[in-house]
Amino acid sequence: MRLLHTADWHLGRTLHGHSRRREQEQFVDELVSLAAGADAVLIAGDVYETANPPIEAEQLLFDALARLGDGGRRAVIVIAGNHDAPDRLRATAPLATRHGVWVLGRPGDVPLPRVGQPGVSLADPAPGLLDLVFPDGRRLVVGALPYPSEARLRQVLSVDIGGRDQQAAYEERVAAVFSELARQFRPDAVNVLVSHLAVSECMPSGSERALVGGAWQVSGRVFPAAAQYVALGHLHLAQEVPAACPARYSGAPMPFRFSEREHPREVVQVDAEPGQPAVITRVPLSAGRPLVSWEASSIEEVEQGVADGRFTDAWIDLSLRVGARLTPSEVARVQRLSRDIVRLRAVLPDAVAADLAPSQRRELPIDQVFRAFYAGATGCEPDPELVRLFVELSSP
Repeated sequence: MRLLHTADWHLGRTLHGHSRRREQEQFVDELVSLAAGADAVLIAGDVYETANPPIEAEQLLFDALARLGDGGRRAVIVIAGNHDAPDRLRATAPLATRHGVWVLGRPGDVPLPRVGQPGVSLADPAPGLLDLVFPDGRRLVVGALPYPSEARLRQVLSVDIGGRDQQAAYEERVAAVFSELARQFRPDAVNVLVSHLAVSECMPSGSERALVGGAWQVSGRVFPAAAQYVALGHLHLAQEVPAACPARYSGAPMPFRFSEREHPREVVQVDAEPGQPAVITRVPLSAGRPLVSWEASSIEEVEQGVADGRFTDAWIDLSLRVGARLTPSEVARVQRLSRDIVRLRAVLPDAVAADLAPSQRRELPIDQVFRAFYAGATGCEPDPELVRLFVELSSP
């Protein structure tokens, strides 16, 4: 049995006000093509950028799910992430199930049966569990835990934790959910888990944990060894998860901020048979435009670079190292060169930046603003690594 794992589509997201719709359509086309040889597709949350997505994003998702399900010939499992409105996403379930698509919005949601229709069917619906039966008799059991926030996984907040650490209590509860799902695995089926959460071992630093992971994280210890694969969403960097069973973040299918421009773009292909170790293959994606940073020393250099086609079909973060502030006419001159320049920053010498009024400093690159603030507050220059971390956390 072959599965495809993807997550974090963030449909409806823009880049500094520029639409990514065409790129996301290209990704859907590429994913549908890759799914041609797959039996099931696991989509591990954050299909939308916001809880109230634009209609174009909803239309793209519905089209993608219908094409992936192929009238029930292929099973598609979608869970809500922290960016998704669980009830709004779940509202599509009655119609989606007809296409072989099962949508779960909250922990404990019971999947809808698919009766009297050709293709994949659901046996014995249970909370968070899909026991899928294919026409040739093969079975796939998927234990699903949509984004388990403190609000959505209310058991954590409703029990008396007796002064114990709330983080530990949360991890204990998540582990118990996975253990219960694994208890219902079948020896004659391929058995996998899918969830949208933050694994602490995959978070690079404490600051990024607070920013990306929110209040709650878990250790890779929560995943039971009985799972042949754990498909995860939430972190945009594709990576392996330290666990007793194979587990991965598929990562986002395209970079959504300039700090993600070096991230690998991929889906995960899982080939498995009942009772056998799964074979994991990382499949690269090509859809979407690259994000590049360009540092130039003059407007003339930018003009020449654009004329030479230096960056073709790419989104550009342009830094101009100049001796004085850019005038409005100079800014307009650069912006007219290419709509692909989505961010323009004038990098001024420190002496020039220090003489600017607070209102003028707002127009400087964020690293210079931070350096000026830090120097004024402490009387010394910030460590370069601190500046790098601040820029990383502040990038849109």
